[in-house]
Amino acid sequence: MRVTQAEHFIYGPVPKKGYAKRARSPNISPDEYERFLGYYIPIDPAYVSAEDMYRSEARLIASAQRSEGVYFSKIFRRSKLDEKGRSGILTHTVLVPRSALEEGLSYDDVEKAINRHEERFGIPMGEMASLDIEWEPMPFEKEIEVMKHLISKATMNRLVDGFTKDPKIKFVVTCRGTEQRDRIRLGYMLSKFLDVNLGLVPISFLSEPPLNLHDSQCNLVLTKLPLTVPQKGWRAVSSLVDATSGTDVSSSQKAKEIIDRMYSA
Repeated sequence: MRVTQAEHFIYGPVPKKGYAKRARSPNISPDEYERFLGYYIPIDPAYVSAEDMYRSEARLIASAQRSEGVYFSKIFRRSKLDEKGRSGILTHTVLVPRSALEEGLSYDDVEKAINRHEERFGIPMGEMASLDIEWEPMPFEKEIEVMKHLISKATMNRLVDGFTKDPKIKFVVTCRGTEQRDRIRLGYMLSKFLDVNLGLVPISFLSEPPLNLHDSQCNLVLTKLPLTVPQKGWRAVSSLVDATSGTDVSSSQKAKEIIDRMYSA
């Protein structure tokens, strides 16, 4: 069992202050996160339901600029966060060492570390210790093997081809799975495939749409239903098609080989 320490912070309701930086470990700058992404809560709040507080949540994963880390944000609601006992949205963000991800640290293990932290400390305020992430290396192709059930082969090739030709392109992808958890899992695997493993493009993904695509700094947004995408620079693709349909052309030979193995298994 390996243990990786990572810096982290929590943003959300603070008694008598409203939304603010609520807790942080010593060696992280929440302001850099906001400057990079534009928002501390980058999704449309409607996608994090108050009626299903302990199941409705979203994720943001973004390769950090000028850093050897990747931001991992769990976006969720909890109750009794301010002086009046009101609920609110929280962002718990971890700066995960990229080297550990390259060595087989899975995003599932990062998520488990965040959940253990809440079980132990609740939603703290003030200074907090670095986050201990316990993990065993996960072989890359094993980590992404279920991706074929959530995204079609044609869509995978379109993503690889699009990012290879234009690293500034942005995609809205309709996921096959209908549950929030499906979109979270797909985002984890796409980040590992396109960014951490292939190094094709720095991926910043949201598992739910933002309030406004035009203002989002992300380049990959996952959805349950197809969206109309009028904004310049965005392209919409859907996985609600047969996995064997579409072209088999990819601009990255390594990516094409992995995709072929994954969909032929």
